Amino acid sequence: MRQIRSLNANWYYSWGSAYTVTTNPAFVPMVWSANALLRKDALGDVARQLPQTRTKHLLAFNEPDHPGQASMSVDEAIRLWPHLQSTGLRLGSPATVGVRSPWLDHFMARARQANLRIDFMTMHHYGSPNPESFLAGVWYLHHRYGRPVWVTEFGVADWQATPSRPSRYTTRETAYFMQVAVAGMRVMPFVERFAWKAREPSDPAMGPSALYQTNGRLTALGRLYASL
Repeated sequence: MRQIRSLNANWYYSWGSAYTVTTNPAFVPMVWSANALLRKDALGDVARQLPQTRTKHLLAFNEPDHPGQASMSVDEAIRLWPHLQSTGLRLGSPATVGVRSPWLDHFMARARQANLRIDFMTMHHYGSPNPESFLAGVWYLHHRYGRPVWVTEFGVADWQATPSRPSRYTTRETAYFMQVAVAGMRVMPFVERFAWKAREPSDPAMGPSALYQTNGRLTALGRLYASL
């Protein structure tokens, strides 16, 4: 938690339904998958912890269109959505791999037909340090579905990187992307929240996006993020 506070964050989530240590910054729970909902009592966690978290939001279904993540069909997500609605919390859409995901389009169409409630859109973005492309995706998601946006994961990543050939992108390029992307989101009135996604400095694909050194202290990029 000390690390999160060092970023001057006003909210955090853990990809889970149970908060870790504190509600300062504010914790937002997530129902990660169908399994979390049906077998791990995620909504029970959310309800029991409301006196502590006082959350008004709930995130749902992490990359259901990815076989290595929540891996859910649209039919399954639609069938389970009323359970999430029953909490009365503001609901974020499932966070798909990309904003132009056919899965998301199908889900939103089915939700509209069934009169289900989605209060804000969530999105992930990884790629080259091109802030204009990223901001175009944020704009697209809002205008496509007409709802506020939470960017729950974004960062620079080189998915072709290997341990012997780490990321082609530099920390300087990554810092430029971060500055322009955050400044762009700050002037988009429909962007409610955002969260940078970081890995260890030694990670081949995302090392330049690291916010923390191995000793837990902020990297230069982490200090930049805290200042934004």
